[in-house]
Amino acid sequence: MPPGIDQAQLDALFTAALEAGIARIEKYGTFFPLLFELRANGAIQNVAVLETGAIDGAQTVLDRFAELLKPRAREGTIRAAAIVLHHANRDMMEVRLRATDYAGDVQVPFAIARGGLLRRKRRLTLGEFTLSAAENEIF
Repeated sequence: MPPGIDQAQLDALFTAALEAGIARIEKYGTFFPLLFELRANGAIQNVAVLETGAIDGAQTVLDRFAELLKPRAREGTIRAAAIVLHHANRDMMEVRLRATDYAGDVQVPFAIARGGLLRRKRRLTLGEFTLSAAENEIF
């Protein structure tokens, strides 16, 4: 485990990100990447990012998130971060976990059940998670 971070904190960060992704898909059917931080005081915070700068053609939202998080990690404001993505074309979410000396991407496949006459309700059933090592572009 990364220095100063225990498995329970990493699990809590993962769970917060995953639950937010599930809620967004069930309510809206899709979502843009969501960003969560594990702050130095141990609190987990969902971060809203209002980006008004121009994005260069090769740069992505994930690159912007990394740029935003790097100084916060360097200053010690955050101890870990999670970015949850929705891969709509594959019915899968991905939670990218980053901390000092730790980087992993968790792929979370799901199936959607739809119901309701007037209001379309979605219900997700999660498949088996897959963890893969990743490059740590933040810490």
